[in-house]
Amino acid sequence: MPQLEQTEIFGSLIFWSIISFAILLYLLKRYVFPPIMEILDTRENKIRGDISDAEKLKQDAKLLRTELYKELQKAHEKSGAIVQMAQDEARKIQEKTLRETQGKCRRIQADAENEIQRTRDKLLAEIRGYAAALTIASTEKILKKSISEEDRTRLADESIEEALREIERGA
Repeated sequence: MPQLEQTEIFGSLIFWSIISFAILLYLLKRYVFPPIMEILDTRENKIRGDISDAEKLKQDAKLLRTELYKELQKAHEKSGAIVQMAQDEARKIQEKTLRETQGKCRRIQADAENEIQRTRDKLLAEIRGYAAALTIASTEKILKKSISEEDRTRLADESIEEALREIERGA
């Protein structure tokens, strides 16, 4: 090998290259590698801390999710209770309105019955007057004489009572 035969010429160059490399290696190990290793260690610790924080945040998120789910369930239960209460209140209002309406209907019916009774009484009084006049007129024609006022009243009352009894039997 021809390259190795020239070692006598380059021997001192090889020696000084090895010494320079050793000094460079020593200087790098002494002054350059420690700060780089420190930076790498710091970065490694930071990454481990970030991973740890991420895991912690993940656990916190799971816990928060569980709590929110429970709160959501409670909100659903409360909304169900509120809806039930609203339905109960609506039912109570409906029943109250129904009772009030039935009461008004009964009052209207009672008023109508009273009005009918008053009208009936008024009509019966009119019928009584017409019947009395008719009875007196027919009695006068039959008897061809004039009846005293006292007899008229008595005959009218008797005729009215008899007419009322007939009307009540027919009703």
